Amino acid sequence: MSAASAGAWPRVAALAIVLLAFGLRVAGLGQQELRGDEAFGYFFAQRDYAEIIEATIELQEPHPVASYFVQRAWLGAAGDAELALRFPPAWFGVLAVALLLRLAMRLGFRRGPALLAMLLLAISPYAIWHAQDVRMYSMSLALTIAAVWLGIETLQRQRVAWGLAYTAAAWLALHTHYYAVFVLVALNLFVLTRAIFVPRTRANLATWIMWQMLVGALYLPWLASAASILGGYGGNGDSPALAAMVERSLSAFAVGESVPVAQRLLWAGVAALLLLIGGVRLLLGTAADRRNLWLLVLYLAVPVLAIWYSAQSRPIFNERYLVASAPPFYLLVAAAFDGRSVSRRPELLVKGVSLAALALLVAGMIFSLSHYYTNPAYSKSRGWRDLAAALTRLGTGVPDEQVRIAQNFPDPTLWYYYRGPIEHVVLPPADNDRAGAEDAVAQLAGAGVRRVILPAQPAANWDNGEIAAMALAARYDNVHG
Repeated sequence: MSAASAGAWPRVAALAIVLLAFGLRVAGLGQQELRGDEAFGYFFAQRDYAEIIEATIELQEPHPVASYFVQRAWLGAAGDAELALRFPPAWFGVLAVALLLRLAMRLGFRRGPALLAMLLLAISPYAIWHAQDVRMYSMSLALTIAAVWLGIETLQRQRVAWGLAYTAAAWLALHTHYYAVFVLVALNLFVLTRAIFVPRTRANLATWIMWQMLVGALYLPWLASAASILGGYGGNGDSPALAAMVERSLSAFAVGESVPVAQRLLWAGVAALLLLIGGVRLLLGTAADRRNLWLLVLYLAVPVLAIWYSAQSRPIFNERYLVASAPPFYLLVAAAFDGRSVSRRPELLVKGVSLAALALLVAGMIFSLSHYYTNPAYSKSRGWRDLAAALTRLGTGVPDEQVRIAQNFPDPTLWYYYRGPIEHVVLPPADNDRAGAEDAVAQLAGAGVRRVILPAQPAANWDNGEIAAMALAARYDNVHG
């Protein structure tokens, strides 16, 4: 192989991986239906930019505004079909893959492991799921990688341009998801502990602190406005024990969530084995390797542990919140394959185990992706398109003003798919409000509504005890559901 071709192959490989990432993220992009959170984001982004800010604060929306701003701008240009809505997160997902290579190379990874980390993120079912979801998680993934990469560039190059770029990335990441702060905390812990134990790094500490103060100053106006949101969010996840959290987190990073729950322990074990091998290789390597190990451990562990700890007082733990910790996971796995030749039997054994575990991991990823793309049990689709068609059919034959569609849970997804003229109500009007449901039904009957269509869905937190159906049955002989 000539020197020119030897130098070109990493670029070709990187381009191929980016194209693979793009292909996997746009494959079937508009095939699956929107889920409830996606539909909520779509309607939330219908507002003007100033109104998005006002609504976020007034309605206590637990996510900041950056992704809604992107969606608002994109809607005007691309329309609101599922494929169009999901393209921005897919694009950010591809960007994250490219940025991970930049981060790996800046950390001094060899080309082989750097490309492997990039490949693992490219084919990650966990990352692909979020890249095909109209929410902020794929955008948060890309921006937090950018913040860490640019932060390392700032530390190593000590140039104003890099510091300003880091500030911008960190500020945008914080405006995309509040949990991005845990990545910045991890990065700052790395810098501060290095300053304590490696005296030669202290010379740059003051400049680094200046950049952090700039990020804080720029973010402070929003933080002051959103303080009540951060303190008042009750969560919609759960509060797992530590062992369950570790199992769920590692399994999600390894193969996503499109696998049977019974297999989580297996995939978590495979992931833990590869992390252990990668960590030991870095620990036994050069000083730069040990530096990278400390950074990646903080980058992986601080956000996960912070989210888990927060969930002990309120149910907010969910695998999707861990997305910013996926990059160090893949970098640590890739570190198990440093590309050096080995000859001693123990080293050959470790290499063989590493390769077998990697092959199993990739097989699990492919298995999970096949489920996600083709298995209805793991699809986001819940039959909303068919329901919208059925509502149109059931609403015929009666004047529109004499028909209502009643939802027993305020799920916005229905109103993305049903664009017909029939008005809708929510029964009960508040969670488990039996008296309110009875009053609302009485008002419908008094207004001359002859037909009520009730597409009931499981909603124990809103309609526990079939409140909607019972209230309607008291006034109507034929409730269509």
